[in-house]
Amino acid sequence: MQSEMFQQELLWGVAAWRLALAVFLVFIGFMVRKLIHALFKGALFRTTKKTENRWDDELVALMPAPLGAVVVVMLWQLAARMLQLPDEPVGVRLYLFQGLQVALIAAICWCGLRLVDVVSNALARLSKGTESRLDDQLIPLLRKTIKVAVVTVVAIMVIQNLGYSVTSLVASLGVGGLALALAAKDTIANVFGSLVVFTDRPFHVGDWVEVAGIEGTVEEVGFRTTQIRRFDKSGVTVPNSTFSSNPIVNHSRRSIRRIKMTLGLSYQTSAAQMRGFLEKVRELIRNHPDIDQGFNFVYLTEFGDSSLALQIYCFTKSTVWTDFLAAREDLMLSIIDLVEEHGLEIAFPTRTLYLREEVWEGEGSPENPGLAGFPGERPA
Repeated sequence: MQSEMFQQELLWGVAAWRLALAVFLVFIGFMVRKLIHALFKGALFRTTKKTENRWDDELVALMPAPLGAVVVVMLWQLAARMLQLPDEPVGVRLYLFQGLQVALIAAICWCGLRLVDVVSNALARLSKGTESRLDDQLIPLLRKTIKVAVVTVVAIMVIQNLGYSVTSLVASLGVGGLALALAAKDTIANVFGSLVVFTDRPFHVGDWVEVAGIEGTVEEVGFRTTQIRRFDKSGVTVPNSTFSSNPIVNHSRRSIRRIKMTLGLSYQTSAAQMRGFLEKVRELIRNHPDIDQGFNFVYLTEFGDSSLALQIYCFTKSTVWTDFLAAREDLMLSIIDLVEEHGLEIAFPTRTLYLREEVWEGEGSPENPGLAGFPGERPA
């Protein structure tokens, strides 16, 4: 009696025992998935924590989900085979197996992408210990390239699995290749721009750059765009074609930083006072601990409209922005002290007007200047 009940055909002519076994395999798939998560989060996690490496910690953290998906789909495929579904009148068997095959390929692709993340993160940590910063730029780009390649291969496998011809698909794409190239000309220009960045190396990740009115720190260089973090902490995505058509200013590559200022002293300053003051300022720059001694000068350069103009030109040893501001501030305050010590005065824009009273002679009046004679001074 029990044997006949198990042999009884249910949905789509499937025997009861096969349906029960398929349901059991589906249940086992979920249980195995939970077991994989428990294994990775438990014993393997405690084991990897004892090592000094970080890649094994990332592997244990990233791999449970895709591995669990692979096992579940494989067990589901076995369950589908146990059902022996019919192909007529509807191709249920074909559609089910194609769907499960696509799901398995996607799960394996998920595993591959996670492995790429683990390897690229390990390489990124190694690159931080090298003197060259080119590898810091290449590793994110390499990670994206490998991921695109993996996804492309998986997409081709899925297309073939669904019964489509990849060769005919490529041939059909070739017909519209010209239109596609014209539509993607900006993308192609950006790719060539990235080649300029990697071959000429005008900057590296972490450099302070200025290009096309955008100024900030380079965070990431990709195939198509470069991420720059401005000093107001907003992010800017710059197309790489910008770097091939615009001048690039790399502020991080200067070894010293310039101080250039103009100081105006009043015209009450005598020649002797000016000579003594100039010499004191030059001595101040020579003895300043934060000023580079490679090149500097202090000269009286111009008889201005309101002042005697002095030009002060020097460089700080540090290129760090805050250190530069501190050195320039200290130099300016010291110059103010010298001005006060010499009894001089820093000039400001002034204008003096001289008024002369005049009288009109001859016919006419001031109200009718067209009839007036030559002006002359009013007699005392």
